[in-house]
Amino acid sequence: MSDILITFSSWFRPHLTFIASAYIATILVIYGARINKAVWALVKGAHFIVRTLVFVALCAIGYGTISVYLVPVVRDLLLLAGALWLGPLVVLSFLLIGWLAEHHSRKG
Repeated sequence: MSDILITFSSWFRPHLTFIASAYIATILVIYGARINKAVWALVKGAHFIVRTLVFVALCAIGYGTISVYLVPVVRDLLLLAGALWLGPLVVLSFLLIGWLAEHHSRKG
């Protein structure tokens, strides 16, 4: 059984950067609207130019920085699972993120 898990996990190892990117991007899509609403509540009384600059900074700098810096962290965390449990962890993580997305979409 462990040989099957190791083989299964080895299929994911070369793609961990893409997998980590998919995790981060999906989480940002799921929760980005909430973040944007919270920031909007903070700047709604500000001038149009200030609001625009804040949202440009949030999207370009904030979300971009999160993506760039968290992808290697998530990749390294996945590697901590080891050769035996990497594959099941990736599959379970995608299932969890899918459940979060589905649960979030029902809330509206």
